[in-house]
Amino acid sequence: MGHMSYPSQMDSPSRQLVQDLVRDLEQLRVHNTELKKVKAYERRSFYENLDRIDSEREAQHNAALDKAAALHDRVLVEAEETLRAHQRAVEEELRRREEEARKEAERIEREKAEKLRREQEEAARQQRKRQEETQRAEQEASQRQAEAAQKAQAERQRQVGGARLTDEEIKVQARYVELHQHLKKFRQYLKNEGKTNAIVKQNMGDMRRTIKKCVGQLREGKGANKTQLQEIRTTLEKAASIAEPSVDVRQFIAFPPENIANSDDNKVPALLIYALNIFSKCMISSLITEASINLGHAEPVGIVAAQIFSADAFIYKGCHMVDILLAKYRVVCPALWGFYGNEKTEGGRRALGWWREGPDGPYISEQAHADRMTALGAGYAALTLRNFGKTARQNPFPNTMFWFTMHKILNIPPAEIQDTHVTLLSAMLKSSAERIVGFFGHIGLALMRKAIVELPDSLPRQSMSVNQLKLLKDLYKREKNILL
Repeated sequence: MGHMSYPSQMDSPSRQLVQDLVRDLEQLRVHNTELKKVKAYERRSFYENLDRIDSEREAQHNAALDKAAALHDRVLVEAEETLRAHQRAVEEELRRREEEARKEAERIEREKAEKLRREQEEAARQQRKRQEETQRAEQEASQRQAEAAQKAQAERQRQVGGARLTDEEIKVQARYVELHQHLKKFRQYLKNEGKTNAIVKQNMGDMRRTIKKCVGQLREGKGANKTQLQEIRTTLEKAASIAEPSVDVRQFIAFPPENIANSDDNKVPALLIYALNIFSKCMISSLITEASINLGHAEPVGIVAAQIFSADAFIYKGCHMVDILLAKYRVVCPALWGFYGNEKTEGGRRALGWWREGPDGPYISEQAHADRMTALGAGYAALTLRNFGKTARQNPFPNTMFWFTMHKILNIPPAEIQDTHVTLLSAMLKSSAERIVGFFGHIGLALMRKAIVELPDSLPRQSMSVNQLKLLKDLYKREKNILL
């Protein structure tokens, strides 16, 4: 306590002054430190502000650059579109000029072609005119020759058993004989064609063998010949599908209708005509071979012939091709068309179709001739007494053909009727009673009575063929309940 009463040495003025100076220096140091901090802060703030300003200016500059680039791109796109539009305009103008030049060239070419065409047409017209005049002269000469030949043929037909036929009938028969001769020439033509055409040769052989085989297999019975019929049809369709060589169909139709006769387009496959010719030949040969032994064989032959010749595939412009078969039938059996003559003489046998054992050989025997006529008579009835009432097809062998033949034979004077005619009548009528009544009614009955009852009674001689014809009366009564 006593120590406290004395002042420290530091309390002296000098000491105090030193202390004050130290304090002031300390404060000055603190102030300088603080000032440095302020200066550092100010410097940092300054540079941060500069960085911010630089960043903002950079962003502004980049935005301005982007805007300028976008403007540049837009200007570039517009410039490119303008360039393309200009190019299109230039190309369009170039195409227009090329099109005008092309059209002008085509116009000039057309004018030249038209001028040349007119000149060629005029030259062709003059040529056709000259050809037509030449052809007309040739046709007139050919027609005169044909008429002369037909007159000569008609006269020969009249002399050979056709005295009771009209001029028109003689003309018809002469045409069928001519057609038969033409078929022979046609067959030889196609045979010669086959020597240089392998397809024709191969098909001719295949068709002939197939048709001959199928016709030879024909048998009686409903549906018994379905396979054979289909095979024949297929063969003929194949023939029709081979377009070349072709022939004028008018050569194989005895009397073509106007729509065919006056048409310039009448070509048909030659192999089709050949196949129909072979088919017709085989049918007649089958009749003569089989039906002479069994009359029932004539029925399938008639059915198949009617089916084939009525098929649309083998009809030309509505015209049946049956003249090929009828021409052959007419040659082998002219008595069906009213020809007659004394069968004991050379001329009479020739008129009646009496066959020879070779081109210049002797005539076949009476029995062989009777067998042939029996077969052909039955076959003719089977062809011409077919019922087409239940089908839309047209009958290629109309029933009027049967009536015509009966009329022609029955109108021959009894003294001039030969056993050939009687045999034909017997064969035609034996299995036909029901059909005749069905087609012709009471007139058919009268026809059968005249043929079976009245004609035999009026004949001056009673041969075996006459007795067979008479027996049909009892046969009809016993089996068909038909009284004559």
